[in-house]
Amino acid sequence: MKEYLDYLSDAIVQCKIEKEASEKIDIEVIYANKQTELLMNRPVKDILNKKLTYVFPELLNSIFDWPKILSEAAMTSDHKIIEQYITRFEKFIRFSIFGFAGDTFYIAMQDLTEKKEMKRLLLEREREITHLENELKSKANVDMLTNLYNFQFMNESIKSSMQSYVEESVNFCLLVLDIDDFKKINKIYGTDRADKIIQDVAAILSANSRKIDVVGRYGNDKFMIILNSVDIDIAKIMTEKIKMEIENYGFNLNSNLSVCGSIVEYAGETIEEFIEKSENLTTKAQSMGRGIMLS
Repeated sequence: MKEYLDYLSDAIVQCKIEKEASEKIDIEVIYANKQTELLMNRPVKDILNKKLTYVFPELLNSIFDWPKILSEAAMTSDHKIIEQYITRFEKFIRFSIFGFAGDTFYIAMQDLTEKKEMKRLLLEREREITHLENELKSKANVDMLTNLYNFQFMNESIKSSMQSYVEESVNFCLLVLDIDDFKKINKIYGTDRADKIIQDVAAILSANSRKIDVVGRYGNDKFMIILNSVDIDIAKIMTEKIKMEIENYGFNLNSNLSVCGSIVEYAGETIEEFIEKSENLTTKAQSMGRGIMLS
């Protein structure tokens, strides 16, 4: 079969399960076709007969135990599909796991990043066309102060993620962040300095979001991120990293800057119910004190 795999468009690897003395599972790549080079951005010879954690040592500190996830998928199912954004490659990849026999199995990998990005871009273009007669693109989709998406576009993006949930069972979470005591910041530092803080927080959110996420300004000092293709547990980990980045930024300003808010996983509600749930949790977090995140 292997002589035909180079003619396929998908990247194909054959893996062997390796159990460490510590009972930890690793994977050794024993075959890879030519398309694997394009997806992984390295020659096949660099990954053959090597363990996955040796080729990609950053996996040792990843929140995902990929050797274990892939191995268990191979052992428990004839054909398992996993879709996930891989930060190392900056790509959204569909893993098709099949052919388990004698501790070996195959993985077919398809890059879906362009498809995922295209869906968002199409939604943006549709709104641009709608506003073309009377408004510029920035007025249609973008908040002028931060260059993040505005409230109207975020609502449309939530509807798009809801559609993916219904049609493709793709999970997503909504993160809402509110800067603590922003009225006090405005009073102490003045409008210009407060606006700069808003812009800097917006830049932090953009820098810590993935290509498939959607980041927007929801109000004066309130922000929203649609975290696509993740469940609530992963969303919490991503949120904690964002909170730390904002707090570190505040420390450098000699200011006790923090955010509170909510993380809500979509579960089939109407958009009104979903946003109301998020707003209620955010209001509750604000009432409980600084830096509180509720889910």
